[in-house]
Amino acid sequence: MTAPADSVRRRSREQVVVTGADGQVGRALRPRIPEGRFLSHGDLDVTDEEAVAGAVADASVIVHLAAFTNVDGCERDPDRAFAVNGEGTRNVVQAAADVGARVVYLSTDYVFDGERAGDYAEDDHPAPASAYGRSKLEGERFVAKGPDNLVVRTSWVFGDGHNFIRTILSAAALGGPLRVVDDQRGRPTWAEDLADALVYLVGAGTAGVVHVTGDGAPGSWADVADFALKAVGHPKPVERIDTESYRRVAGGVVAPRPANSVLSLELARRLGVPLGDWRTSLERYVGTLS
Repeated sequence: MTAPADSVRRRSREQVVVTGADGQVGRALRPRIPEGRFLSHGDLDVTDEEAVAGAVADASVIVHLAAFTNVDGCERDPDRAFAVNGEGTRNVVQAAADVGARVVYLSTDYVFDGERAGDYAEDDHPAPASAYGRSKLEGERFVAKGPDNLVVRTSWVFGDGHNFIRTILSAAALGGPLRVVDDQRGRPTWAEDLADALVYLVGAGTAGVVHVTGDGAPGSWADVADFALKAVGHPKPVERIDTESYRRVAGGVVAPRPANSVLSLELARRLGVPLGDWRTSLERYVGTLS
């Protein structure tokens, strides 16, 4: 039997196209699909239907990472959010259907409102509370029109690029206040682990919806910050605050965040998807920074 990783490398020769390739996950995918075609935003504007059709004309698999992911930015400019995350995804799905390619779409925990207790399973009803979540859900619905397509929902990604871990470590190094929300829970996901999972799922030909995050017991953002600081030997603990206090400190538009972002990993485990424990992965990540 051909291993999934070998399969996706074979497909890369047929043409795996990755959109949004300059983001954290795209950068992690590059060495894993060396013969893939990686398109940054500068290479491809997914809101341009004609450009998308031309860019994926020879694709067999499209890993669609391109997105407007600034949550507060989406709240300020929902038209742009829906143009990129909704209509941009529609363009990719239509172009893929025209050439018989599969789409693998990276989505988010923000498609849920976070109000329920317990982990969110793939078949739980989405109810996004933010413009970002609503626009990503619209993208999911376009992707679902293709029977061979796959939606991978993830959460709290960190990797090569701007992310929460870098922000908190930089603030600590500068001696600034470390006020971190303690009433939002989830599982962080290292982009390297997520890239491994995407390669596995593409190679296995998985369709539908699968949740992929870091494994291990969930934590709050404050827990994640404390763990990162301890991993670099920083002695100062964070000041734990609630979301409402954060809104007052941050000022301006602060989009709603799910209080519970914990995505169930039961299906991913049954499928044999490789999952990294987020605490172990976080230690490895901060080691690369130092």
